[in-house]
Amino acid sequence: MKLFFFGGSFDPPHRGHLEIIKYCCKHSDKLLLIPVANSPLKNKPPVAEGYHRIKMLKLMIQDLDSPIEVDEWEINQSGSCYTFETIQYLIKKYPDSNFSMVMGADQLMKFHRWKNYEGIMSSVQILGFNRDSCDFTPPAEMNITWLKDFKVDISSSNIRKKISMGQSYKNDLPSSIQSYIQKNNLYGCQ
Repeated sequence: MKLFFFGGSFDPPHRGHLEIIKYCCKHSDKLLLIPVANSPLKNKPPVAEGYHRIKMLKLMIQDLDSPIEVDEWEINQSGSCYTFETIQYLIKKYPDSNFSMVMGADQLMKFHRWKNYEGIMSSVQILGFNRDSCDFTPPAEMNITWLKDFKVDISSSNIRKKISMGQSYKNDLPSSIQSYIQKNNLYGCQ
């Protein structure tokens, strides 16, 4: 089975994530979305609680007719969870699968700082999505499929900022997630 997995804070999940998800669904047998509890390289934990981020991911994918699953393993771990640990978990859960890890250019730029990044590169294929705002070319030794023409440039942190400042964010989020954020007063939404 060709299994893609896409980890992230998804705080909130946005149209850029959705475009990546749609692409991955066309090229894999199964896609796992793996929200993190705490990203080891970020100074702050996600703003929205894990259950809100899981619910928003499920809302985003509810109308997609593809084998997608929101896997809660990382979010249920205590403390920081490292990607190489998640890969070990996935290999045990899906032993007959070929794994591709989905990453945006923003994370690829920091990849050399990830714990056991060389082990990650040797155990999975990497599917990298470019961003207009990132000036990144993957190193030649990286086992990567690089989608340099992917030009969706939306950031969860910019969306949170827009929401807290009362600015429009309607073009950045699916309507179901906009409604969920408003209903639950997330990110300083009034």
